[in-house]
Amino acid sequence: MKLYYDDEYNILKDIHDLTPSECLIISDQEGTTAYDETAKIIDDILSESGLSRWADNSKSEFPPDLINEQDLLAMEVMRVDDHSSNGKKNPVLAKQRIMSEEARGLVEQMPNHPPLIINAITDLPTERDHNYRFYYSSFQRTLRKHLSKLPQYKENYPNSKIIFCVFDETSGVYFERATAMSDYGAGGRIHFPFCDKRFLDVFMESDLDYLMWYIPYNHYETIGAHLTLPHLIIFDIKNARKNPDFKRLDYDEKLMVSNEK
Repeated sequence: MKLYYDDEYNILKDIHDLTPSECLIISDQEGTTAYDETAKIIDDILSESGLSRWADNSKSEFPPDLINEQDLLAMEVMRVDDHSSNGKKNPVLAKQRIMSEEARGLVEQMPNHPPLIINAITDLPTERDHNYRFYYSSFQRTLRKHLSKLPQYKENYPNSKIIFCVFDETSGVYFERATAMSDYGAGGRIHFPFCDKRFLDVFMESDLDYLMWYIPYNHYETIGAHLTLPHLIIFDIKNARKNPDFKRLDYDEKLMVSNEK
């Protein structure tokens, strides 16, 4: 049975429901032509008229998944999470498949049913369910696979800018635990995956035009005020590389823990 997010266009529709304040642009400095062109991609997806210009291309012999012919954009959609050690055995996806089969009979009796989204709980210990190494490995593995097809996408749509849209299904956030040598507070250093070298180094030197990173579940709570993290980050890769204000951060893998229980 097909689930809601098995349809790539539904991921784009969810992004459409965001507000500009939930989005972060990583490009050249604000006010430059490159920055404004990157912002327009987001603005158009958030608008009704802009969203309508995207067409599902997933069944075509000429990928990628979504095409915007008017704006000369082509988008490949992919999904990552922090559950699988090798990309083959994913306990959350396995449980989702079981639950979807259990729900099949009920759903088939409701032809006009709303979208089916299954939240599978594995009850595994946190370090086996939400693992930093699983997270960056999933991201690296997925991006490398799709980057290997980038020449094909460019050949199919030579006049279009190519966008990779990463739907990051990781829930919660990670923290780098504080140590006696830390120069940050006792609560630890929050993980910004969109600044983490382990993630960025996979695509920042590539020929990809844009990477859009959708992280809808990165909520967390602390005592007192804390930063509100963006749910969508768009990289204008060529110009972000040249921006001196954009820093790549190193995190100590041995100290990384998820706030999920």
